[in-house]
Amino acid sequence: MVKICCIGAGYVGGPTMAVIALKCPDIEVAVVDISVPRINAWNSDQLPIYEPGLDDVVKQCRGKNLFFSTDVEKHVREADIVFVSVN
Repeated sequence: MVKICCIGAGYVGGPTMAVIALKCPDIEVAVVDISVPRINAWNSDQLPIYEPGLDDVVKQCRGKNLFFSTDVEKHVREADIVFVSVN
């Protein structure tokens, strides 16, 4: 299985990776960030950002092929492709 890691769980990284996970179910997508509250929000029912339809996309993929984590080193090391989506 191809693994993607995105560093940065903000307005670009989170939604972009959620759509990649939805459209490419055979790819494992990990979104990582050093912000524990931000990752906790992505793993909750109250996402940290709003985009129309994003909630449904995340709920469909999270825990299947979409994961949100603060373990940056692990996911970068395991990834075949790394996206950097930070300020």
